[in-house]
Amino acid sequence: MTPPDPSDVLPEAAAAERLRQHLEEIARERDRAHRALQDREAELARIQRIARVGGLEIDFRDGVRNRRSPEYLLVHGLPPDEINETYENWVGRIHPEDRERTVEHLFGVLKGASEDYTAEYRIIRPNDGESRWIRVVAKIERDRSGRALRLVGADLDVTDQMLAQETLRESEERFRLIADSAPVPIWVTKLDRTRSFANQAYLDFLGLPFEEAIVFDWRKALHPDDLPRMLQEQITGELSLKPFVLEARYSNATDDWRWLRSESQPRWDPNGKHIGFIGVAHDITAAKEAEIELRKLNESLERRISERTAQLESNEAQLRAIFETSHQYQGLLNQDGDLLYANRTALAGIRADPADVVGKPFWDTPWFSATEGIPEAVKGAFATVMRGEDVKLEMLLRLPIGERYFDFEMRPLHDRHGTIVGAVPEAIDITERRRGEEALRQSQKMEAVGQLTGGVAHDFNNLLTIIRSATDFLRRRELPDERRRRYIDAISETVERASKLTAQLLAFARRQPLNPEVFNVGAQVDSVAQLIRPLVGGRIHIEVRIDDPDCFAIADIGQFETALINLAVNGRDAMDNEGQLTIAVSKVHTIPALRAQASRSGDFVAISIQDTGSGISPENLDAIFEPFFTTKEVGKGTGLGLSQAFGFVKQSDGDIEVTSTPGHGASFTIYLPQAMRPADAKVAASAGNEQTSIGRGYRVLVVEDNDDVGRFSTELLEDLGYSVKRAANANAALAILSENEFSADLVFSDVIMPGMNGVELAGIIRDRFPGLPVVLTSGYSNVLAENAHSGFELIQKPYSVEALSRTLRKAIVEQRTTASKAQ
Repeated sequence: MTPPDPSDVLPEAAAAERLRQHLEEIARERDRAHRALQDREAELARIQRIARVGGLEIDFRDGVRNRRSPEYLLVHGLPPDEINETYENWVGRIHPEDRERTVEHLFGVLKGASEDYTAEYRIIRPNDGESRWIRVVAKIERDRSGRALRLVGADLDVTDQMLAQETLRESEERFRLIADSAPVPIWVTKLDRTRSFANQAYLDFLGLPFEEAIVFDWRKALHPDDLPRMLQEQITGELSLKPFVLEARYSNATDDWRWLRSESQPRWDPNGKHIGFIGVAHDITAAKEAEIELRKLNESLERRISERTAQLESNEAQLRAIFETSHQYQGLLNQDGDLLYANRTALAGIRADPADVVGKPFWDTPWFSATEGIPEAVKGAFATVMRGEDVKLEMLLRLPIGERYFDFEMRPLHDRHGTIVGAVPEAIDITERRRGEEALRQSQKMEAVGQLTGGVAHDFNNLLTIIRSATDFLRRRELPDERRRRYIDAISETVERASKLTAQLLAFARRQPLNPEVFNVGAQVDSVAQLIRPLVGGRIHIEVRIDDPDCFAIADIGQFETALINLAVNGRDAMDNEGQLTIAVSKVHTIPALRAQASRSGDFVAISIQDTGSGISPENLDAIFEPFFTTKEVGKGTGLGLSQAFGFVKQSDGDIEVTSTPGHGASFTIYLPQAMRPADAKVAASAGNEQTSIGRGYRVLVVEDNDDVGRFSTELLEDLGYSVKRAANANAALAILSENEFSADLVFSDVIMPGMNGVELAGIIRDRFPGLPVVLTSGYSNVLAENAHSGFELIQKPYSVEALSRTLRKAIVEQRTTASKAQ
């Protein structure tokens, strides 16, 4: 078909055709634009999903109508049908801790005039229960009156960002804590040279609060002589954008000049932009002063080196000792307790080289191996340190250089993460300090002895005055018999009082010659309790508890009774004459560790006295047994009673323990060695009941070097009916016995004599003449005090006629009884 000639086409048809073609082109262009829009919307939705951004719209014009984008639903974990979720659903999804704040903020913005709305809050997604952080950025459309019409915006899931911020905050907090724990100043500066951070050591050095310290101009604290140099070096270092070091003198909070070595490192932001410096300073005053001294010394030595070489070597040696040694024993251990390092002082203490000890377990090194029990203690201390605790001990070590006292300390070594990687042991030799303290204690004791001497002299002068006056009156012939008897009784009573005074003084010194006997403790306590009752008064109830009536001990009975009475009187005063005193006796197998002494195992008798008084304060517990220590008012206590008890039990191979809680009374417990029940207790009793004033012609060999005492003893024994022969010393007595061993029925000897003493003489007689009894006498003897269980009868000076005769008769009767049993 031939196309129509255009000239034949009507103008209207041509116009219609052009219109049709134009409309088709517009339709195609619209389709292309629609497809492009769909592609862009799809791309935008994909980007929103990747970025976790969702759109939202809230229309306030007709109530509250919500419209959410699909991406919003994904961010909030909502199903597709929640595209028009209600306001209540949105509020219910907000985290409970953020709900009230978020709602109040929204309504506050809506009521205001702002067109911008931003908020950050947490939601709990309903699909997986996960908590997510949401940031809202929106615009508010308002009418002319300012009423909100519509809110259009986007929700962003910023959970990762918020967690990163929290992690950063925790990291900054850890940095701050670590920096504050450092003993050296640490700071962070900005480009304007002000500081954004300064640690506690920095603040302490300046003596300023944080707000003032971070803006403080360091040039004000610089030493004038160092200021020009420091400014130049600081500018050069900062411009280099590399680490740099500065040294100068600064004035601290107490206006002291201190040398500081500061080390600065440049800081960069994530984009590589320089943002400032971080610095740390070390106090090098001691090293600088030493360096200056060394420089001065070297300058001087250089000028005179030719003539003072020897002095230069000496000075160098001294400086080397100052720089390279410490007075402390110091070391470093790894986490297994092996020694990694020991300083020269520590090595010198054991006369060893590093190769001799490095790599070995610390507790097996020569510092501890020669001292019993110490390796185990050090090993236990290391285990404690590895748990994060510091350990402090005082110990006596046997080193190749001798026995030395140390203050020993060990602390954990941490790495930069805070993990314990080893230990740092240190020890300070306190031997000389201990000696000084002992010298001070000795001085104090000597002062106490001086006070005691004055008091004793006063008391003895009073006693001697009575004796002197009585003897002067007795010389008068016209004195009536009744008055004569009164003066004689006064002399006798005064001598008894003097004897008790000397015995008490010897007890305080723990040097009284004890007369140990085996006795029934329960029976003796019962007896003493009867004496105590009138002493303490009727308002104090005394209770006696004897756990085992068959309980025997070895001790001086008289001193034992005195100790119990002293403790009871002490309890009475603590109770202010009203309360309960409980005395208990029991058998125990251990004396606990007391006064830095180890515990003791064995068979012991425990005698405790417990009161219900005011108790003893902790600071006085260690001092109550010291002579003259008392908390009583002046005139109400000498401070000697507890010291007597302490001296008695220690000399009796026992101990005494005190426990107390202020306000709840105190308890004193005496521990004495337990003894076997005597095989025959009737012998001593029969000897004691026999008439003691008649010697019946028994032969006594008196050994006494003092002529006056010897002559008096001889006459006294002869008056009692004994046949007496005297020897002036131990050798003379042995000569008499060797010539005729049956020339004496008993030897009565003094202890303190020139040459051989009485105890040594008694021992020889026991060996050579087994059947011959020996009785010793002395007012004081360190020999007797140190050998309290020698097995010989002892009568203490001064003694009465009855006591002397009774003791001699007892010794003779016991010897004859023993001899008859042996036949």
